[in-house]
Amino acid sequence: MQFTGKLNEEDMSEVRKMTRSSAYWLNAVLYVIGLSFVTARAWKVTFAVLARTPSDWQFAAIIWAAMAGLILWALYNQRQTRAKQLTQLNATRPDQTTFTNDGMKFDGPNGATALVPWGNFKGWREGRRVMLVERNEGNRFVMLPVAKLSDVERLPIRQFLQSHIATASR
Repeated sequence: MQFTGKLNEEDMSEVRKMTRSSAYWLNAVLYVIGLSFVTARAWKVTFAVLARTPSDWQFAAIIWAAMAGLILWALYNQRQTRAKQLTQLNATRPDQTTFTNDGMKFDGPNGATALVPWGNFKGWREGRRVMLVERNEGNRFVMLPVAKLSDVERLPIRQFLQSHIATASR
């Protein structure tokens, strides 16, 4: 069984979702609460500025426009950073990944090859677009893009992984 080594943005998005830390949702909720507090405080300051005589509405409008610009810049910067990270990741990934009875064989550019024995893997997880085969050491894993495969075509992959990885977990 062979897999292409390159990932696209949708594949990386799923990898991020599958590898989120357990505190992700707690951090997201705290971020929303903090953002709500800051927005409410800014709204209160805006009303205080507008309540002055004479009203300083131009100053308030400039502040809100600057905040909107900062948010738009942050979103744009995040997209650019993720695109750059994906390009760098794909540059370091092998061109082909092949399952053999001995392990996973990686074929890189310029004829470079590597074989990682099945004993170095502890389990695997499956998403809609990718399969993550977890390595024994640390939080490392091998990403296999399987978006183009149907459920029937994935069945032999699941069976192969279950038979070669002792504690296959999904």
